[in-house]
Amino acid sequence: MRDFNELNWFEGAETVLALFERLTVMRSVKEEEPVKLLLGACNALMRGNIREAVDMSFSMTGALLMSGCRRVTGDLFKDFLLSEIFLKPHPFAIMSAANRLDEAVYNSMKDDLDILYALKDLSGETLGRFIQERYRELKQKLHPNRDLAARRAEAAWGGGSVRPEEDAKPTTVIPAFLPSGDPNWHYGEEEMRDSFVSDEALEEMYHRFIEAEPDWSSLTEDLWNFFAAYGCGDFLRVRHFAWEDGKLIPIGEIRPKDDRFLPEGPYRTLIDHAISFMRGETMEPMLLSGADGAGKTAMLFALTDELPEMRFVYASGVRCSADLTPVFNAVKDQPLKFLVALDEPELKGLAMRLIPANVLLAVARKANMSGFSKIIAM
Repeated sequence: MRDFNELNWFEGAETVLALFERLTVMRSVKEEEPVKLLLGACNALMRGNIREAVDMSFSMTGALLMSGCRRVTGDLFKDFLLSEIFLKPHPFAIMSAANRLDEAVYNSMKDDLDILYALKDLSGETLGRFIQERYRELKQKLHPNRDLAARRAEAAWGGGSVRPEEDAKPTTVIPAFLPSGDPNWHYGEEEMRDSFVSDEALEEMYHRFIEAEPDWSSLTEDLWNFFAAYGCGDFLRVRHFAWEDGKLIPIGEIRPKDDRFLPEGPYRTLIDHAISFMRGETMEPMLLSGADGAGKTAMLFALTDELPEMRFVYASGVRCSADLTPVFNAVKDQPLKFLVALDEPELKGLAMRLIPANVLLAVARKANMSGFSKIIAM
């Protein structure tokens, strides 16, 4: 496909609309606010509503700024596309993380990566140029003395094409003047400006995509392997989660205020058992028993510092074994190991077969309870 810099306003707007319409696996990208505004600006150009196109193009810049996308490339739009590819739990990411190959999804993702690659070089300046071209075209229609030969000469000089004259439409809105300057999506140099738990692998993937030529489809297998090894969605960003209102909520890094208050003997037992779990030697759930303030929950949080490959889920409000099913469903298809911690639950009839192979269950209670052979007394 020709570069956006080589396209006139009509070709550019038509290309943007067509490319987004072709997305399949990544179709949810169209529901994001920056893309809605971009498509709205392109449709406004087609209708001749310059005022709406201008408003939407600058609103798109604001939406990109406020989207929460990770700052990586130095360009807000490229950041947005890479965030959609790497950090959103789209069907390809979910499939890869679960290591379940659907060839139709895989091949469709290859096509989608080509489409997103074609879109990545769209810039705010280019979008501004499209608006200016359409504005000049509509203004020229107010001067009927301009003949076809003059328009053809101008189009040839500018590298564009001449389309048939269109009748004036009620939706055509031509402002008296355009605002100075174009939407600006640039903010600095390429670098990672924050910290994610999967950065060692993410940084490599960012570089591959930023430097890839002539497309992104050749990186489909690399993307599959990335998700298959590191998981997808919020599991790439943080290690600690809370289970609240039926969903996982990412929370910040939590560490005990002072490790000196962690009882050394029980803590050593806890670490040894967790290491055996990480090695695949045991799935035996643990019961931490002790009075309030004994350090049961603090020990579990501290464990994730010792084992950074492990993700931590703190589930409150669990009153029976059935309450654990949605918790387990949220993590069982990830290639990661999880410590699921429960505080004072009532787990009557806990069945080991219900616990996924990638989950180490830890229960903190003041009193002992039946069904646990691995008990760590505080």
